[in-house]
Amino acid sequence: MPRSLRCHRHLVLIGLFLALLGAGGSAPARTADSLARAYAGLPDPRQATSNGVPEAGAAYGKTVDQSWIAYRNSTGQPAANWAAKHIAAPAGGTVFYPFAGPDLVTVAQLFPAAERYVLVAMQPAQPPVDPLQLSETARQSFYRKFSGEWRKFGRLGFFRTNDLDADARDKQVRIGLTPILMAFAARLGYTVVEVSPIAMSPETGEFEPLVNARTDAWNAVRLTLSRAGKTVRVDYVRMDLSNSHLESHELSRAWMARMARHPVFLKAASHLPQNAGFSIIRDALVTNTPLLVQDETGVDYRELGKIGDVALYGHFERPHPLFNPKSQQSLAAAYRVGKTSGELPFSFSYQKGSNQRCLQVVRRRVVGTTAQGY
Repeated sequence: MPRSLRCHRHLVLIGLFLALLGAGGSAPARTADSLARAYAGLPDPRQATSNGVPEAGAAYGKTVDQSWIAYRNSTGQPAANWAAKHIAAPAGGTVFYPFAGPDLVTVAQLFPAAERYVLVAMQPAQPPVDPLQLSETARQSFYRKFSGEWRKFGRLGFFRTNDLDADARDKQVRIGLTPILMAFAARLGYTVVEVSPIAMSPETGEFEPLVNARTDAWNAVRLTLSRAGKTVRVDYVRMDLSNSHLESHELSRAWMARMARHPVFLKAASHLPQNAGFSIIRDALVTNTPLLVQDETGVDYRELGKIGDVALYGHFERPHPLFNPKSQQSLAAAYRVGKTSGELPFSFSYQKGSNQRCLQVVRRRVVGTTAQGY
């Protein structure tokens, strides 16, 4: 046999051997969208064996369906309808959401045409879990826990910080923030094109994708989404927004200040922007944001007038019992004596009663502003 043919035969055999090794190991890596649909309780049409049934089974799919419908009926659709009239944010651009957790779903209802959502919180993003790579027992535990979180979401309209913190510490069954973001994206009708860990570059001061990242490097994550031919980016960033951190981390402080030049959404922020220990981010928002939409836990009402005229929606008398009863006294006074701009036909924060839920919308005065347009 000629030497060239022998070499070719050896190469073919090596290729077949490597292919057999791959086939005999674990299942091939799945697409990000396939994982997202599994988390969201949606069947994957690309899997021939799905027969229209979600990967986790019909019971899990039914739980997520019911929770999502409850959310859409009580909060999601009313919020989207309200925002179209009272926020009317222009298409494109970035929306900055500090103290967000994995709450992509709310900001997407209020700013549906944004090109980029930037969410910041204290929990690590953590890598997505492929349930098919788990043992049968671990897979059932994963979906059982996720199912419980979906039930809470259906009642509350958000994932609770205490639950997220507990999940981050759980060494046995962990969901992680990244799967929640992916599930929300799938339920919002997006195709999840890519999911990548990101980290701040010391050269550019921006968050950029990491290559071959270790599991413990997934503190921040980027989702690249697609819907109706439009690409949308979601950046979830783990960052301490307190003065003590920002004063000692100049790159983080500069990045936060750049984000503050975009429209900002604040919800369920534990009244932290009213705390003296968070004055740096508060001042950045007041000085720069062209549009601020917030509930009572955001910036103190006395600061809002520095941005522009404040439109009051809903009702507010006092903070939730979890917080200092003296918080936002000026806001309560404004609601007592001022003319509100309308009711708030939905609730997605601590205050659930129709006589307590509120939002404020503030647009930057054009004259003399230094804020970036949007």
